[in-house]
Amino acid sequence: MTGDDHAPGTVARTVRRVVVWIIVVAFALAAIGGITVLVGGRLDDTGYRVLGTTSLVGAFSLAVLCCLTLVGRRAQLFGLIGAAIAVATAVCSLVLVWAPWSWDLWSDMYRMLWTGVVLTSASALASLLLMLADRRRTVVRIGLLLTLALFAIVTAMLIVQVWADELDWEVYPRVLGIFAILAALGAIVVPVLSILLPDDAGIARGDVSRELGRRLVAEAARRGITVEELVAPVLTAHPEAVAAPAEPQ
Repeated sequence: MTGDDHAPGTVARTVRRVVVWIIVVAFALAAIGGITVLVGGRLDDTGYRVLGTTSLVGAFSLAVLCCLTLVGRRAQLFGLIGAAIAVATAVCSLVLVWAPWSWDLWSDMYRMLWTGVVLTSASALASLLLMLADRRRTVVRIGLLLTLALFAIVTAMLIVQVWADELDWEVYPRVLGIFAILAALGAIVVPVLSILLPDDAGIARGDVSRELGRRLVAEAARRGITVEELVAPVLTAHPEAVAAPAEPQ
C-alpha cells in the first residue's frame, strides 16, 4: 500500500476541512455583527441589513455543509457543484441586501436569486439523500432513484414558475404540490427504509464476521468514505486475494 493510494481521499478531506473552517469563520463574524446590532446598535436600515446578512450566511453555510458531505464519496462532483451554487447564490443575496432596492433595476437578478435558492435547497437535500447511494437493498436504491427524480421535477417546475410570465395558476400549483408532497414523502421513507433494512454497507457475508463488518463500517464512516473505497487499496495491492477461490468449508 503506497502513499498514492490515499492521496485522493486525503485531498478531499483536506479540501472539506478548509472549506468548513472558512464557513465557520464567516458565520462567526456575521454572528458577531448581528449580536452587536441587537445588543447596542440601532435597528435602522443598516442594522436590519446586518441581521439579514447574519441570517443569510447561516442558512447558506448550512446548505454548503450538506453538499460537502459528499466530498470523498462517489457523488462528490454533485456535492461540489451544489456547494458552488450555494456560494454564488449567497453572494447574489448579499448584494441585493446591501444594494439600493429597485424592482425595475434588479428584476432579473431577483429571478436569478430565487433560481439559486431553489437549486441550493434541492442540492442540499439531494446531497443528504445521496449518502445512501452505496446501499445494496433493491427497495432502498429504487426509492432513492424515484425520490431524486421527484426532486428534479419539483426543482424544474419551481424554476419555470420563477421565470415564466404566464402560467395556468389554477392547475400548475396543484401539480407542483402533488410532486412536492411525493418528493417529501420519499425524503422521509427512503432513510427510514435504509435503517430498517440494513445491508452492512455492502460487506459480503460469509467468512467476514459481523464484528469485523461493524469495524470496517465504523472506520469507513470515520474517514467519510464507503467500505469499498476503504478496502480498495488492499485489493489493488493484492489482486490474487480477489482472484483466489474460497476454500470449501
